[in-house]
Amino acid sequence: MSKYMIINDLSEAEEAKLYNNLPPDIYNYVKVADMVNANWQLFFDVANCVGITRSNDTVSLLEARDIAVLGFESTTEDYVQTAYVVEDLSVVERRDIDIVNARFHNTPLYILDTERCIVREHSVDDYEAICDIYSDEAMTEYIEPLFEPEEERRYLQQYIDNIYKYFDFGLWLIVDKEDNNVIGRAGVEIRDTCFEDGQVELSYQVKKDYQNRGIATEVCKAIVEYTFAVLKMKTIIARVDEGNLASIKVIDKLGFRNLGDGKYIRKKNDSSGHR
Repeated sequence: MSKYMIINDLSEAEEAKLYNNLPPDIYNYVKVADMVNANWQLFFDVANCVGITRSNDTVSLLEARDIAVLGFESTTEDYVQTAYVVEDLSVVERRDIDIVNARFHNTPLYILDTERCIVREHSVDDYEAICDIYSDEAMTEYIEPLFEPEEERRYLQQYIDNIYKYFDFGLWLIVDKEDNNVIGRAGVEIRDTCFEDGQVELSYQVKKDYQNRGIATEVCKAIVEYTFAVLKMKTIIARVDEGNLASIKVIDKLGFRNLGDGKYIRKKNDSSGHR
């Protein structure tokens, strides 16, 4: 993961609170006054800069320079006009910085990586790669096919604009680390099958050429851990057609319990071993 430059106009005491979860040996810190000069562009990559401020003047200054900003409101009188705001600097984590930066620049959010894969959000540029996943007819034996091209592109953009930006999770892309090819999709969503608070549904598809290599198990294991540890969900369900024996094996390895009628469940404290 890239190293962020945190640009701020905070007091020393406020800045020190960031060190709890954003330690200075992993992040660079600079004051707003130090970067706003005639040659600042020579030293800063805006794609890896995030501002943290309680000042609307600073928000305007940084956003005008294409830098994402996280607002800080420590009192009820504070009102910072930016998309993301926190009230306690000591709880700001890497994921918060990633989200602020990705949403501002409209870039796919990195989610996690495994030994062989990277999991990230979709972008509209991934349309052809998504179509390639579904190019084999066998892929839609147990899942719904894509819409017609125009409708699918429109749906993809709406998903990015609405689901990702509202929930900060959803169905993601699986990317092969070795060649950077998109090889599948996986993720968790709140669907009409989720009847409890803190419950999401797991789904996954792996491109035919990459099946039978343990990739689905590897990626979904990491997603299950992420869902409980980072997203703070309580239960994950999965729906698997009884004829889809390969997926049933994956779900079993992930420690899901069979509820019958093709529905499986995994609770936060369940073991992840084979049942």
